[in-house]
Amino acid sequence: MAAMATEDEHLLIVGTYSENLGFVDGKGKGLYAFRLTSSGTFGAATFLNKPLLGNDVVGANPTYLCKSVTHDDVLYVVDESNLERGARVRAIRVDKDACTAVPLGESLATGDSSACHVAATETHVYVANYCGGAEGAGSCAAFHVGGDGSLKSDASEADLLQDASALRRLSALGKFVVPKNGDPERQDKAHAHMCLLSSNGTLLVPDLGADVVWRLNAPSLTPMAVACKCDDGDGPRHAAWHPSLDVLYVLTELSCRLLAFRVCRQTGKPLDKTPFASSRTLPRECYPPSSVNAPPSRPKSTCAALVVHPSGKFAYASNRAIGVDGLVSVISLSEDGAPFTSMHVTTGGRTPREIALVGSDLLLVANQDSSTILSFAIDQKTGALAKKHQVACPTPVCLLTL
Repeated sequence: MAAMATEDEHLLIVGTYSENLGFVDGKGKGLYAFRLTSSGTFGAATFLNKPLLGNDVVGANPTYLCKSVTHDDVLYVVDESNLERGARVRAIRVDKDACTAVPLGESLATGDSSACHVAATETHVYVANYCGGAEGAGSCAAFHVGGDGSLKSDASEADLLQDASALRRLSALGKFVVPKNGDPERQDKAHAHMCLLSSNGTLLVPDLGADVVWRLNAPSLTPMAVACKCDDGDGPRHAAWHPSLDVLYVLTELSCRLLAFRVCRQTGKPLDKTPFASSRTLPRECYPPSSVNAPPSRPKSTCAALVVHPSGKFAYASNRAIGVDGLVSVISLSEDGAPFTSMHVTTGGRTPREIALVGSDLLLVANQDSSTILSFAIDQKTGALAKKHQVACPTPVCLLTL
């Protein structure tokens, strides 16, 4: 039986892969839980590394999670599955002290496959589907949140893939164009990779396929405009707000850059569609040479996740290198929000996926392919990272602290 939580502990919930999907050989058995102290040390929260919730409850690949806005004990988790089986999303209720969890309501189909991100407001939950449909293009789906935090659907059709109360395929947006000078394998169609909310609930969706960040009305998901335009071949993956400025940071998976755009935090409306500053997230020698008029050179690494420190002084990005341990880039931010990559820290493992801040003092890193999670102490003046502790966890993807 798990020990009760103490006052200085967080409960860390970890999403994992459980299947071999080609790009990953999943070893997990569901959602896992660990105790995390304020000093950054881990302790097992479940007996003999047993999952908090198994695959029979949360699906084969319960990867990404987010918190409920209105219920401290409710989380939302997506099952990242292929089109044949279809991705799903469900609510769960967690007892943080006893370290137990139960499903809350039924799981719902996201309308497509490869669900890769989830975000919540008081009234709705939004899911980004990387691909799906007859043409294989990505989409976003919206679900109502019930009074108890469970998910509800407005779908009237019996088809399982119509559970989503709103579904918007990015390829249906009138302005969608596949980049002419992009990556032919990764950018042949639209690919939603994240759902980021503005203060008023407008949805911003990085589209790795189209090299843009879409701005959608929520919860209807009707298109509004392009919020940000990246260069061909950038492959925008994740985005994050500056804590106080009207600056949106966009992390590009394929070109490994951090772009800074001026975007209204309240509405998500672009103040300028082109970036006012950018920074490479890898050491310069990792980038192959390219001519002035060529698309961004693509290093043998891909960026994964981005977080911005609450001080607004620095940001962090995870980099999945090929054949060697991954890196976390420490990115300094100037007074106007312009990024400048200042240092790189090894993650001590392969294929770092999610990185997560715990307050302002700790950064957590999930090494997907070496099945470890690391904690780092943050230097509050420079943003530098110092390793604190490490724990084993099978094929970790997403990290969420309670």
